[in-house]
Amino acid sequence: MDRETRRRLEEYRREEAGPIENTLIDELVDGEFDRGEFIRRATVFGMSASTIAVAFGVAGEAPLAFASAGAAKVGGRLRLGINPPPTKGLDPHTYADVGGLATGGIGGEFLNRAAKNLVINPELAVSWKPNANATVWTYKLRRGVTFQNGQPLNADDVVATFKRLTDSKTGSQALSAFKGILAPSGVRKLDDLTVQFKLSAPTASFPYLTSSTTFQAIILPASYKLGTFEKQPQVTGAFRLVGYTPGVGAKYDRNDDWWGGRAPLDGVDVTYYSDDSAAVAALLGGQIDLINIAFASSRALFNNPRVRIIGVKSATHRQVPIRTDLENPLADPRVRRAMALTLDRPSIVKTLFSRYADVGNDSPFAPVYPSTDPSVPQRRKDLRQAKELMRAAGYQSGFSIELTTEKVGEIPQLAQIIQRSVLAIGIKLNIKLLTATAYFAGSQTGPPSGSGTTPWLNAPITITDWGHRAVPNVFLGAALKTGGVWNAAHYSSKRYDRLADSFAGAISMRDQRRYARQIQQHLLNDTPILFPYFYNSIDAAAKNVRGFDVSPIGNFYLGRTSLA
Repeated sequence: MDRETRRRLEEYRREEAGPIENTLIDELVDGEFDRGEFIRRATVFGMSASTIAVAFGVAGEAPLAFASAGAAKVGGRLRLGINPPPTKGLDPHTYADVGGLATGGIGGEFLNRAAKNLVINPELAVSWKPNANATVWTYKLRRGVTFQNGQPLNADDVVATFKRLTDSKTGSQALSAFKGILAPSGVRKLDDLTVQFKLSAPTASFPYLTSSTTFQAIILPASYKLGTFEKQPQVTGAFRLVGYTPGVGAKYDRNDDWWGGRAPLDGVDVTYYSDDSAAVAALLGGQIDLINIAFASSRALFNNPRVRIIGVKSATHRQVPIRTDLENPLADPRVRRAMALTLDRPSIVKTLFSRYADVGNDSPFAPVYPSTDPSVPQRRKDLRQAKELMRAAGYQSGFSIELTTEKVGEIPQLAQIIQRSVLAIGIKLNIKLLTATAYFAGSQTGPPSGSGTTPWLNAPITITDWGHRAVPNVFLGAALKTGGVWNAAHYSSKRYDRLADSFAGAISMRDQRRYARQIQQHLLNDTPILFPYFYNSIDAAAKNVRGFDVSPIGNFYLGRTSLA
Protein backbone atom coordinates (compact mmCIF):
# COMPACT_ATOMS: atom_id res chain seq x y z
CA MET A 1 0.00 0.00 0.00
CA ASP A 2 1.40 3.42 -0.93
CA ARG A 3 1.65 6.36 1.46
CA GLU A 4 -0.77 8.51 -0.58
CA THR A 5 -3.55 5.91 -0.33
CA ARG A 6 -3.17 5.75 3.45
CA ARG A 7 -3.13 9.55 3.68
CA ARG A 8 -6.37 9.83 1.68
CA LEU A 9 -8.13 7.29 3.90
CA GLU A 10 -6.91 8.94 7.10
CA GLU A 11 -8.10 12.30 5.79
CA TYR A 12 -11.53 10.85 4.97
CA ARG A 13 -11.81 9.23 8.41
CA ARG A 14 -10.78 12.43 10.18
CA GLU A 15 -12.74 15.02 8.19
CA GLU A 16 -15.78 13.30 6.63
CA ALA A 17 -16.51 9.94 8.20
CA GLY A 18 -18.67 9.53 11.27
CA PRO A 19 -18.68 6.67 13.79
CA ILE A 20 -20.69 4.46 11.44
CA GLU A 21 -18.28 4.75 8.50
CA ASN A 22 -15.25 4.31 10.77
CA THR A 23 -16.75 1.17 12.30
CA LEU A 24 -17.30 -0.21 8.81
CA ILE A 25 -13.68 0.42 7.78
CA ASP A 26 -12.41 -1.12 11.02
CA GLU A 27 -14.46 -4.26 10.35
CA LEU A 28 -13.02 -4.53 6.83
CA VAL A 29 -9.46 -4.29 8.11
CA ASP A 30 -10.22 -6.83 10.87
CA GLY A 31 -11.58 -9.32 8.32
CA GLU A 32 -15.12 -9.24 9.71
CA PHE A 33 -16.54 -9.59 6.19
CA ASP A 34 -15.39 -10.03 2.61
CA ARG A 35 -15.04 -7.59 -0.31
CA GLY A 36 -18.59 -8.02 -1.57
CA GLU A 37 -20.14 -7.45 1.85
CA PHE A 38 -18.02 -4.33 2.40
CA ILE A 39 -19.23 -2.88 -0.92
CA ARG A 40 -22.83 -3.65 0.02
CA ARG A 41 -22.59 -2.01 3.45
CA ALA A 42 -20.53 0.93 2.16
CA THR A 43 -23.25 1.81 -0.36
CA VAL A 44 -25.86 1.67 2.41
CA PHE A 45 -23.99 4.36 4.32
CA GLY A 46 -23.42 6.50 1.24
CA MET A 47 -19.67 5.99 0.76
CA SER A 48 -18.48 6.97 -2.72
CA ALA A 49 -16.80 4.57 -5.15
CA SER A 50 -13.50 6.41 -4.76
CA THR A 51 -13.59 6.08 -0.97
CA ILE A 52 -14.45 2.38 -1.24
CA ALA A 53 -11.46 1.89 -3.54
CA VAL A 54 -9.14 3.66 -1.10
CA ALA A 55 -10.40 1.52 1.78
CA PHE A 56 -9.68 -1.63 -0.25
CA GLY A 57 -6.18 -0.38 -0.91
CA VAL A 58 -5.49 0.11 2.78
CA ALA A 59 -6.94 -3.32 3.57
CA GLY A 60 -4.65 -4.95 1.00
CA GLU A 61 -7.34 -5.54 -1.64
CA ALA A 62 -7.29 -4.65 -5.33
CA PRO A 63 -9.22 -1.42 -6.03
CA LEU A 64 -12.64 -1.40 -7.64
CA ALA A 65 -12.90 -1.80 -11.39
CA PHE A 66 -15.87 -0.73 -13.47
CA ALA A 67 -16.71 -2.22 -16.85
CA SER A 68 -18.65 -0.33 -19.49
CA ALA A 69 -21.53 -2.00 -21.27
CA GLY A 70 -21.72 -2.17 -25.03
CA ALA A 71 -24.28 -0.23 -27.01
CA ALA A 72 -27.77 -1.72 -27.04
CA LYS A 73 -29.87 -2.13 -30.16
CA VAL A 74 -32.56 0.56 -30.34
CA GLY A 75 -36.20 -0.09 -31.22
CA GLY A 76 -38.98 -2.59 -30.75
CA ARG A 77 -41.55 -3.16 -28.04
CA LEU A 78 -41.06 -5.65 -25.22
CA ARG A 79 -44.05 -7.92 -24.54
CA LEU A 80 -44.10 -8.46 -20.78
CA GLY A 81 -46.21 -10.93 -18.83
CA ILE A 82 -47.20 -10.14 -15.24
CA ASN A 83 -48.70 -12.89 -13.08
CA PRO A 84 -50.96 -12.32 -11.20
CA PRO A 85 -52.55 -8.96 -12.15
CA PRO A 86 -52.90 -6.10 -9.65
CA THR A 87 -55.65 -6.82 -7.14
CA LYS A 88 -56.44 -3.15 -6.43
CA GLY A 89 -55.85 0.29 -7.98
CA LEU A 90 -52.42 1.58 -9.00
CA ASP A 91 -51.79 4.24 -6.33
CA PRO A 92 -48.25 3.21 -5.34
CA HIS A 93 -48.68 3.60 -1.58
CA THR A 94 -51.37 0.87 -1.68
CA TYR A 95 -49.28 -1.84 -3.37
CA ALA A 96 -49.40 -5.15 -1.49
CA ASP A 97 -49.11 -7.67 -4.32
CA VAL A 98 -46.79 -8.64 -7.18
CA GLY A 99 -49.12 -7.35 -9.89
CA GLY A 100 -49.24 -3.84 -8.44
CA LEU A 101 -45.54 -3.45 -7.75
CA ALA A 102 -44.55 -4.87 -11.15
CA THR A 103 -46.97 -2.58 -13.00
CA GLY A 104 -46.05 0.59 -11.13
CA GLY A 105 -42.33 -0.09 -11.19
CA ILE A 106 -42.03 -0.09 -15.00
CA GLY A 107 -42.24 3.70 -15.03
CA GLY A 108 -41.81 4.57 -11.38
CA GLU A 109 -38.49 5.37 -9.73
CA PHE A 110 -37.15 5.52 -6.18
CA LEU A 111 -34.63 7.53 -4.22
CA ASN A 112 -32.24 4.61 -4.65
CA ARG A 113 -32.40 1.12 -6.13
CA ALA A 114 -31.41 -2.19 -4.54
CA ALA A 115 -29.45 -4.36 -6.98
CA LYS A 116 -29.48 -8.15 -7.08
CA ASN A 117 -26.25 -8.38 -5.02
CA LEU A 118 -27.80 -6.29 -2.18
CA VAL A 119 -25.80 -3.20 -3.21
CA ILE A 120 -27.75 0.08 -3.27
CA ASN A 121 -27.35 2.32 -6.32
CA PRO A 122 -28.34 6.01 -6.55
CA GLU A 123 -31.48 6.80 -8.53
CA LEU A 124 -33.39 10.02 -7.77
CA ALA A 125 -31.06 10.63 -4.83
CA VAL A 126 -27.34 10.94 -5.61
CA SER A 127 -26.08 10.58 -2.04
CA TRP A 128 -27.19 9.95 1.54
CA LYS A 129 -25.46 10.15 4.90
CA PRO A 130 -26.40 9.22 8.49
CA ASN A 131 -25.62 10.97 11.75
CA ALA A 132 -23.54 9.18 14.39
CA ASN A 133 -26.26 6.78 15.60
CA ALA A 134 -28.30 6.38 12.38
CA THR A 135 -31.30 8.33 13.69
CA VAL A 136 -31.03 11.13 11.11
CA TRP A 137 -30.37 10.57 7.39
CA THR A 138 -29.76 13.36 4.88
CA TYR A 139 -30.38 12.78 1.15
CA LYS A 140 -29.19 14.90 -1.77
CA LEU A 141 -31.46 14.76 -4.83
CA ARG A 142 -30.46 14.52 -8.48
CA ARG A 143 -30.54 17.75 -10.47
CA GLY A 144 -32.36 18.06 -13.78
CA VAL A 145 -35.05 15.40 -13.21
CA THR A 146 -38.55 16.12 -14.48
CA PHE A 147 -41.75 14.22 -13.92
CA GLN A 148 -43.60 12.96 -16.98
CA ASN A 149 -46.13 15.78 -16.51
CA GLY A 150 -43.32 18.30 -17.06
CA GLN A 151 -42.83 19.40 -13.45
CA PRO A 152 -39.23 19.44 -12.11
CA LEU A 153 -38.40 17.11 -9.22
CA ASN A 154 -37.52 18.83 -5.95
CA ALA A 155 -37.54 18.20 -2.22
CA ASP A 156 -41.23 19.11 -1.87
CA ASP A 157 -42.15 16.09 -3.99
CA VAL A 158 -40.06 13.71 -1.89
CA VAL A 159 -41.45 15.14 1.36
CA ALA A 160 -45.05 14.79 0.12
CA THR A 161 -44.43 11.22 -1.07
CA PHE A 162 -42.95 10.07 2.23
CA LYS A 163 -45.55 11.81 4.34
CA ARG A 164 -48.18 9.82 2.42
CA LEU A 165 -46.20 6.60 2.83
CA THR A 166 -45.82 7.03 6.59
CA ASP A 167 -49.32 8.29 7.41
CA SER A 168 -51.52 5.63 9.02
CA LYS A 169 -54.63 7.39 7.66
CA THR A 170 -53.79 7.02 3.95
CA GLY A 171 -54.06 3.24 3.71
CA SER A 172 -50.34 3.06 3.04
CA GLN A 173 -48.94 -0.45 2.77
CA ALA A 174 -45.46 1.08 3.15
CA LEU A 175 -46.13 1.13 6.89
CA SER A 176 -44.83 -2.42 6.59
CA ALA A 177 -41.42 -0.77 6.27
CA PHE A 178 -41.82 2.50 8.18
CA LYS A 179 -44.12 1.85 11.15
CA GLY A 180 -42.22 2.63 14.33
CA ILE A 181 -39.26 3.92 12.31
CA LEU A 182 -40.42 7.05 10.47
CA ALA A 183 -43.43 9.30 11.14
CA PRO A 184 -44.77 12.00 8.78
CA SER A 185 -43.35 14.67 11.09
CA GLY A 186 -39.87 13.20 10.64
CA VAL A 187 -39.69 14.11 6.93
CA ARG A 188 -38.56 17.64 6.13
CA LYS A 189 -37.05 19.74 3.37
CA LEU A 190 -33.67 21.39 4.04
CA ASP A 191 -33.42 23.04 0.62
CA ASP A 192 -34.74 22.42 -2.90
CA LEU A 193 -32.52 19.37 -3.39
CA THR A 194 -32.00 18.14 0.19
CA VAL A 195 -34.36 16.06 2.33
CA GLN A 196 -33.82 15.00 5.93
CA PHE A 197 -35.38 11.98 7.60
CA LYS A 198 -35.45 12.13 11.41
CA LEU A 199 -36.23 8.59 12.55
CA SER A 200 -38.20 7.42 15.55
CA ALA A 201 -35.61 4.72 16.22
CA PRO A 202 -32.01 4.06 15.09
CA THR A 203 -32.04 2.22 11.76
CA ALA A 204 -28.68 1.36 10.25
CA SER A 205 -30.24 -0.02 7.06
CA PHE A 206 -32.61 2.90 6.41
CA PRO A 207 -31.44 3.50 2.79
CA TYR A 208 -32.85 0.08 1.89
CA LEU A 209 -36.25 1.26 3.12
CA THR A 210 -36.18 4.23 0.72
CA SER A 211 -35.12 2.02 -2.19
CA SER A 212 -36.97 -0.20 -4.65
CA THR A 213 -37.09 -2.88 -1.95
CA THR A 214 -39.95 -0.80 -0.45
CA PHE A 215 -41.90 -1.07 -3.66
CA GLN A 216 -44.54 1.48 -2.61
CA ALA A 217 -41.90 4.24 -2.37
CA ILE A 218 -42.20 5.48 -5.97
CA ILE A 219 -41.57 9.24 -5.96
CA LEU A 220 -44.60 11.25 -7.12
CA PRO A 221 -45.21 15.00 -7.56
CA ALA A 222 -46.34 16.96 -4.51
CA SER A 223 -49.46 17.79 -6.52
CA TYR A 224 -50.34 14.10 -7.04
CA LYS A 225 -54.05 13.30 -6.71
CA LEU A 226 -55.10 9.86 -5.52
CA GLY A 227 -56.64 7.65 -8.18
CA THR A 228 -54.86 9.33 -11.10
CA PHE A 229 -51.80 7.07 -11.47
CA GLU A 230 -53.25 5.06 -14.35
CA LYS A 231 -54.82 8.10 -16.02
CA GLN A 232 -52.02 10.67 -16.21
CA PRO A 233 -48.28 9.95 -16.62
CA GLN A 234 -46.55 11.59 -13.64
CA VAL A 235 -43.57 9.52 -12.56
CA THR A 236 -39.91 9.99 -13.57
CA GLY A 237 -38.86 6.74 -15.25
CA ALA A 238 -37.88 5.56 -18.70
CA PHE A 239 -41.45 4.62 -19.73
CA ARG A 240 -44.81 6.41 -19.66
CA LEU A 241 -47.99 4.52 -18.83
CA VAL A 242 -50.37 5.35 -21.70
CA GLY A 243 -53.00 2.63 -21.33
CA TYR A 244 -54.32 0.40 -18.54
CA THR A 245 -57.17 -2.12 -18.47
CA PRO A 246 -57.59 -3.84 -15.07
CA GLY A 247 -57.08 -7.59 -15.31
CA VAL A 248 -56.14 -7.39 -19.00
CA GLY A 249 -52.98 -5.39 -19.57
CA ALA A 250 -51.11 -2.10 -19.78
CA LYS A 251 -49.19 -0.15 -22.40
CA TYR A 252 -46.09 2.02 -21.97
CA ASP A 253 -44.28 4.28 -24.43
CA ARG A 254 -40.71 5.47 -24.11
CA ASN A 255 -40.25 8.68 -22.11
CA ASP A 256 -37.94 10.74 -24.32
CA ASP A 257 -37.33 13.22 -21.49
CA TRP A 258 -35.96 10.63 -19.07
CA TRP A 259 -33.03 11.94 -17.05
CA GLY A 260 -31.24 8.62 -17.63
CA GLY A 261 -31.07 9.12 -21.40
CA ARG A 262 -32.94 7.41 -24.21
CA ALA A 263 -34.14 3.90 -23.35
CA PRO A 264 -33.45 1.38 -26.16
CA LEU A 265 -37.04 0.05 -26.27
CA ASP A 266 -39.82 1.97 -28.02
CA GLY A 267 -42.21 0.75 -25.35
CA VAL A 268 -43.56 -2.11 -23.23
CA ASP A 269 -46.82 -4.02 -23.72
CA VAL A 270 -48.05 -5.82 -20.59
CA THR A 271 -50.40 -8.80 -20.54
CA TYR A 272 -51.79 -9.97 -17.19
CA TYR A 273 -52.14 -13.66 -16.38
CA SER A 274 -54.02 -15.30 -13.52
CA ASP A 275 -52.84 -18.80 -14.36
CA ASP A 276 -49.23 -19.98 -14.51
CA SER A 277 -49.85 -22.48 -17.29
CA ALA A 278 -51.31 -19.78 -19.54
CA ALA A 279 -48.27 -17.56 -18.97
CA VAL A 280 -45.86 -20.41 -19.72
CA ALA A 281 -47.77 -21.28 -22.89
CA ALA A 282 -47.66 -17.63 -23.99
CA LEU A 283 -43.87 -17.47 -23.65
CA LEU A 284 -43.37 -20.78 -25.45
CA GLY A 285 -45.81 -19.71 -28.14
CA GLY A 286 -44.05 -16.40 -28.79
CA GLN A 287 -46.86 -14.15 -27.49
CA ILE A 288 -44.68 -12.60 -24.75
CA ASP A 289 -40.94 -12.01 -24.32
CA LEU A 290 -40.44 -11.91 -20.56
CA ILE A 291 -42.17 -13.07 -17.38
CA ASN A 292 -41.48 -13.80 -13.72
CA ILE A 293 -42.00 -17.50 -12.98
CA ALA A 294 -42.19 -20.09 -10.22
CA PHE A 295 -40.25 -23.28 -10.85
CA ALA A 296 -42.95 -25.70 -9.69
CA SER A 297 -45.50 -24.42 -12.20
CA SER A 298 -43.09 -23.56 -15.02
CA ARG A 299 -40.98 -26.69 -15.49
CA ALA A 300 -41.61 -26.71 -19.24
CA LEU A 301 -39.43 -23.61 -19.58
CA PHE A 302 -36.30 -25.09 -18.02
CA ASN A 303 -33.80 -26.60 -20.45
CA ASN A 304 -35.89 -25.29 -23.35
CA PRO A 305 -33.49 -24.00 -26.05
CA ARG A 306 -35.82 -21.11 -26.94
CA VAL A 307 -35.92 -19.72 -23.41
CA ARG A 308 -33.31 -18.03 -21.26
CA ILE A 309 -33.69 -18.53 -17.50
CA ILE A 310 -32.40 -15.62 -15.40
CA GLY A 311 -32.21 -16.32 -11.68
CA VAL A 312 -30.70 -14.87 -8.52
CA LYS A 313 -30.54 -15.95 -4.88
CA SER A 314 -33.08 -14.06 -2.82
CA ALA A 315 -35.14 -13.95 0.36
CA THR A 316 -38.39 -14.49 -1.56
CA HIS A 317 -40.48 -16.98 0.37
CA ARG A 318 -43.86 -18.22 1.51
CA GLN A 319 -45.01 -17.51 5.04
CA VAL A 320 -47.38 -19.87 6.85
CA PRO A 321 -48.72 -17.70 9.70
CA ILE A 322 -50.55 -19.53 12.51
CA ARG A 323 -52.94 -17.40 14.56
CA THR A 324 -51.58 -17.16 18.08
CA ASP A 325 -54.52 -15.26 19.56
CA LEU A 326 -57.50 -17.54 18.91
CA GLU A 327 -59.29 -19.69 21.48
CA ASN A 328 -58.20 -22.93 19.81
CA PRO A 329 -55.24 -25.33 19.84
CA LEU A 330 -53.13 -22.99 17.68
CA ALA A 331 -52.69 -20.64 20.65
CA ASP A 332 -50.39 -23.22 22.26
CA PRO A 333 -46.79 -22.86 21.00
CA ARG A 334 -46.29 -26.61 21.53
CA VAL A 335 -48.92 -27.29 18.89
CA ARG A 336 -47.28 -24.85 16.48
CA ARG A 337 -43.87 -26.44 17.04
CA ALA A 338 -45.40 -29.86 16.50
CA MET A 339 -46.80 -28.75 13.15
CA ALA A 340 -43.38 -27.43 12.15
CA LEU A 341 -41.72 -30.72 13.07
CA THR A 342 -43.89 -32.67 10.60
CA LEU A 343 -42.32 -30.93 7.58
CA ASP A 344 -39.58 -32.62 5.57
CA ARG A 345 -38.05 -29.40 4.32
CA PRO A 346 -35.31 -30.79 2.04
CA SER A 347 -37.94 -32.95 0.34
CA ILE A 348 -40.28 -29.95 -0.05
CA VAL A 349 -37.50 -27.92 -1.67
CA LYS A 350 -36.55 -30.75 -4.01
CA THR A 351 -40.18 -31.36 -5.00
CA LEU A 352 -41.17 -27.76 -5.58
CA PHE A 353 -37.92 -26.07 -6.63
CA SER A 354 -35.27 -28.63 -7.55
CA ARG A 355 -32.04 -26.71 -6.85
CA TYR A 356 -33.58 -23.24 -6.97
CA ALA A 357 -34.35 -22.75 -3.26
CA ASP A 358 -32.86 -22.99 0.22
CA VAL A 359 -34.38 -24.71 3.25
CA GLY A 360 -36.00 -22.32 5.75
CA ASN A 361 -35.70 -22.46 9.52
CA ASP A 362 -38.90 -20.73 10.67
CA SER A 363 -37.45 -17.23 10.88
CA PRO A 364 -37.04 -14.49 8.25
CA PHE A 365 -33.25 -14.89 8.25
CA ALA A 366 -32.59 -16.30 4.80
CA PRO A 367 -29.16 -17.66 3.80
CA VAL A 368 -28.73 -14.68 1.45
CA TYR A 369 -28.49 -12.27 4.40
CA PRO A 370 -24.98 -11.70 5.79
CA SER A 371 -26.53 -11.14 9.24
CA THR A 372 -28.06 -14.65 9.39
CA ASP A 373 -26.39 -16.88 11.98
CA PRO A 374 -25.89 -20.31 10.35
CA SER A 375 -24.87 -21.87 13.69
CA VAL A 376 -28.50 -21.95 14.88
CA PRO A 377 -29.59 -25.62 14.52
CA GLN A 378 -31.77 -26.39 11.52
CA ARG A 379 -35.27 -27.62 12.36
CA ARG A 380 -35.82 -31.10 10.92
CA LYS A 381 -38.70 -33.54 10.61
CA ASP A 382 -39.23 -35.36 13.91
CA LEU A 383 -42.61 -37.06 14.25
CA ARG A 384 -41.76 -38.61 17.61
CA GLN A 385 -41.09 -35.22 19.16
CA ALA A 386 -44.09 -33.71 17.36
CA LYS A 387 -46.43 -36.33 18.87
CA GLU A 388 -44.93 -35.78 22.33
CA LEU A 389 -45.63 -32.05 22.02
CA MET A 390 -49.23 -32.72 20.95
CA ARG A 391 -49.69 -35.06 23.90
CA ALA A 392 -48.19 -32.53 26.35
CA ALA A 393 -50.55 -29.86 24.99
CA GLY A 394 -53.54 -32.17 25.46
CA TYR A 395 -54.27 -32.68 21.76
CA GLN A 396 -53.01 -36.22 21.22
CA SER A 397 -56.26 -37.02 19.39
CA GLY A 398 -55.72 -34.12 17.01
CA PHE A 399 -58.22 -31.54 15.77
CA SER A 400 -59.58 -29.97 12.58
CA ILE A 401 -58.69 -26.50 11.30
CA GLU A 402 -58.92 -24.55 8.02
CA LEU A 403 -55.99 -23.27 5.96
CA THR A 404 -56.81 -20.38 3.61
CA THR A 405 -54.50 -19.46 0.77
CA GLU A 406 -54.23 -18.22 -2.81
CA LYS A 407 -53.85 -19.86 -6.18
CA VAL A 408 -50.42 -18.47 -7.04
CA GLY A 409 -47.27 -20.31 -8.11
CA GLU A 410 -46.52 -23.45 -6.13
CA ILE A 411 -48.65 -22.39 -3.13
CA PRO A 412 -51.47 -24.91 -3.80
CA GLN A 413 -48.91 -27.73 -3.88
CA LEU A 414 -47.34 -26.48 -0.64
CA ALA A 415 -50.77 -26.41 1.00
CA GLN A 416 -51.31 -30.05 0.05
CA ILE A 417 -47.87 -31.03 1.38
CA ILE A 418 -48.60 -29.35 4.73
CA GLN A 419 -52.03 -31.01 4.79
CA ARG A 420 -50.48 -34.46 4.38
CA SER A 421 -47.66 -33.71 6.81
CA VAL A 422 -49.74 -32.56 9.81
CA LEU A 423 -52.18 -35.45 9.34
CA ALA A 424 -49.40 -37.65 10.82
CA ILE A 425 -50.05 -36.00 14.21
CA GLY A 426 -53.85 -36.04 13.92
CA ILE A 427 -54.44 -32.54 12.54
CA LYS A 428 -57.07 -32.51 9.80
CA LEU A 429 -56.31 -29.49 7.65
CA ASN A 430 -59.07 -28.33 5.31
CA ILE A 431 -57.78 -26.20 2.43
CA LYS A 432 -59.67 -23.13 1.22
CA LEU A 433 -58.12 -22.02 -2.07
CA LEU A 434 -58.94 -18.50 -3.31
CA THR A 435 -57.92 -16.34 -6.25
CA ALA A 436 -55.30 -13.72 -5.38
CA THR A 437 -57.97 -11.04 -5.71
CA ALA A 438 -60.27 -12.74 -3.20
CA TYR A 439 -57.41 -13.59 -0.86
CA PHE A 440 -56.29 -9.95 -0.54
CA ALA A 441 -59.83 -8.49 -0.64
CA GLY A 442 -61.44 -6.63 2.24
CA SER A 443 -60.20 -3.99 4.64
CA GLN A 444 -56.61 -4.18 5.87
CA THR A 445 -56.63 -2.03 8.99
CA GLY A 446 -54.09 -4.30 10.58
CA PRO A 447 -53.97 -6.95 13.28
CA PRO A 448 -53.99 -7.80 16.08
CA SER A 449 -56.43 -5.16 17.35
CA GLY A 450 -57.71 -3.87 14.03
CA SER A 451 -61.03 -4.60 12.39
CA GLY A 452 -59.69 -5.83 9.07
CA THR A 453 -61.60 -8.44 7.11
CA THR A 454 -59.09 -9.48 4.45
CA PRO A 455 -58.54 -13.27 4.52
CA TRP A 456 -54.77 -13.12 4.31
CA LEU A 457 -54.47 -11.34 7.67
CA ASN A 458 -57.32 -12.93 9.58
CA ALA A 459 -57.83 -16.64 8.76
CA PRO A 460 -56.59 -19.20 11.35
CA ILE A 461 -53.79 -20.45 9.08
CA THR A 462 -52.71 -18.93 5.77
CA ILE A 463 -49.97 -19.20 3.17
CA THR A 464 -48.87 -15.89 1.65
CA ASP A 465 -46.31 -15.01 -1.00
CA TRP A 466 -43.68 -12.60 0.28
CA GLY A 467 -41.28 -10.83 -2.05
CA HIS A 468 -37.59 -10.35 -1.44
CA ARG A 469 -36.29 -7.52 0.72
CA ALA A 470 -32.63 -6.51 0.68
CA VAL A 471 -32.61 -6.58 4.50
CA PRO A 472 -34.97 -8.56 6.75
CA ASN A 473 -36.39 -5.51 8.57
CA VAL A 474 -39.82 -5.58 6.90
CA PHE A 475 -40.24 -9.27 7.66
CA LEU A 476 -39.13 -8.75 11.26
CA GLY A 477 -41.39 -5.75 11.80
CA ALA A 478 -44.49 -5.93 9.62
CA ALA A 479 -44.99 -9.69 9.95
CA LEU A 480 -43.89 -10.34 13.52
CA LYS A 481 -43.78 -7.28 15.76
CA THR A 482 -46.73 -6.50 18.01
CA GLY A 483 -49.26 -4.59 15.90
CA GLY A 484 -47.32 -5.15 12.68
CA VAL A 485 -49.45 -4.12 9.70
CA TRP A 486 -48.94 -7.52 8.02
CA ASN A 487 -48.88 -9.60 11.22
CA ALA A 488 -51.14 -12.41 10.01
CA ALA A 489 -50.21 -14.58 13.01
CA HIS A 490 -51.41 -11.80 15.35
CA TYR A 491 -48.21 -12.54 17.26
CA SER A 492 -47.18 -10.42 20.24
CA SER A 493 -44.00 -10.84 22.28
CA LYS A 494 -42.30 -8.02 24.20
CA ARG A 495 -38.96 -9.84 24.15
CA TYR A 496 -39.18 -10.36 20.40
CA ASP A 497 -40.07 -6.69 19.85
CA ARG A 498 -36.99 -5.59 21.80
CA LEU A 499 -34.74 -7.93 19.83
CA ALA A 500 -36.16 -6.75 16.48
CA ASP A 501 -35.58 -3.11 17.44
CA SER A 502 -32.04 -3.90 18.57
CA PHE A 503 -31.29 -5.65 15.29
CA ALA A 504 -32.61 -2.71 13.23
CA GLY A 505 -30.44 -0.26 15.15
CA ALA A 506 -27.25 -2.35 15.17
CA ILE A 507 -24.50 -0.76 13.09
CA SER A 508 -21.73 -3.37 13.19
CA MET A 509 -22.14 -6.72 11.48
CA ARG A 510 -20.97 -8.40 14.69
CA ASP A 511 -23.90 -6.91 16.63
CA GLN A 512 -26.38 -7.68 13.85
CA ARG A 513 -25.41 -11.35 13.92
CA ARG A 514 -25.68 -11.43 17.71
CA TYR A 515 -29.26 -10.14 17.65
CA ALA A 516 -30.11 -12.33 14.65
CA ARG A 517 -29.05 -15.44 16.56
CA GLN A 518 -31.31 -14.51 19.49
CA ILE A 519 -34.24 -13.79 17.19
CA GLN A 520 -33.78 -17.06 15.30
CA GLN A 521 -33.74 -19.02 18.57
CA HIS A 522 -36.74 -17.13 19.97
CA LEU A 523 -38.87 -17.78 16.89
CA LEU A 524 -37.96 -21.47 16.86
CA ASN A 525 -39.42 -21.66 20.35
CA ASP A 526 -42.61 -19.65 19.68
CA THR A 527 -43.14 -20.65 16.00
CA PRO A 528 -45.81 -18.07 15.07
CA ILE A 529 -44.94 -18.49 11.38
CA LEU A 530 -43.53 -21.37 9.36
CA PHE A 531 -40.85 -20.40 6.83
CA PRO A 532 -40.41 -23.63 4.84
CA TYR A 533 -38.02 -22.24 2.21
CA PHE A 534 -36.48 -19.21 0.51
CA TYR A 535 -36.43 -19.51 -3.25
CA ASN A 536 -34.54 -17.89 -6.08
CA SER A 537 -36.20 -15.08 -7.99
CA ILE A 538 -36.44 -16.35 -11.55
CA ASP A 539 -37.49 -14.69 -14.79
CA ALA A 540 -37.85 -16.44 -18.13
CA ALA A 541 -37.08 -14.55 -21.33
CA ALA A 542 -37.02 -15.09 -25.04
CA LYS A 543 -33.51 -15.41 -26.44
CA ASN A 544 -33.61 -11.96 -28.04
CA VAL A 545 -34.08 -10.07 -24.73
CA ARG A 546 -30.85 -8.28 -23.80
CA GLY A 547 -29.66 -6.03 -20.96
CA PHE A 548 -32.11 -7.34 -18.38
CA ASP A 549 -31.25 -8.47 -14.86
CA VAL A 550 -33.79 -10.24 -12.69
CA SER A 551 -34.95 -8.19 -9.70
CA PRO A 552 -35.18 -10.18 -6.46
CA ILE A 553 -38.22 -8.14 -5.39
CA GLY A 554 -40.18 -9.02 -8.55
CA ASN A 555 -40.31 -5.65 -10.31
CA PHE A 556 -38.96 -5.00 -13.80
CA TYR A 557 -36.27 -2.39 -14.44
CA LEU A 558 -36.28 -2.02 -18.23
CA GLY A 559 -34.44 1.25 -18.85
CA ARG A 560 -31.42 -0.59 -20.35
CA THR A 561 -33.25 -3.57 -21.84
CA SER A 562 -33.27 -4.14 -25.61
CA LEU A 563 -34.36 -6.69 -28.20
CA ALA A 564 -31.69 -8.27 -30.39
